[in-house]
Amino acid sequence: MKEERKKKLARELKYLLKEERDKELFKYEQKLADENVNIKELAHEIYRQRGIDDQKLNKNFFNNIMDTLNDLSKSFKNKDSKMRNRMILELIYIVLILALIKLPFDLIRDIGYDYLKILTTNHVIEVLWNLGFLALYTITFICAFILFIKNFNKKYNSN
Repeated sequence: MKEERKKKLARELKYLLKEERDKELFKYEQKLADENVNIKELAHEIYRQRGIDDQKLNKNFFNNIMDTLNDLSKSFKNKDSKMRNRMILELIYIVLILALIKLPFDLIRDIGYDYLKILTTNHVIEVLWNLGFLALYTITFICAFILFIKNFNKKYNSN
């Protein structure tokens, strides 16, 4: 039973390096023998002692997007009208930059599409080519948007 609890704690400490994890498992070996000890709380305590915020480690990509948008809406609160106007202009600037990012994607997609049209008669390959570039642009857009908005939030939440 103790080995099973040790494996559970090792899984909870997955963000530590193997050497650090082994050291912590050895350190808390006696505590793991007690059935009343909560493994998740123990892992939280270990992370806290090391100065790691384990709540942020467990967030997935979509939670990250939602937190970023939530921070964006909070940054507009309690700002005077001059600051809000400046923030809105900067957001428009960000959207324009993100729109300009699409131009190279469209150029490369169209050049490749024209070559595929000449080389093949199979329309499925042409459609897959277009869908591939659309997916690549969408991923790039979302990542760039999150990066820009996080920097925007840092800038205006510190003021």
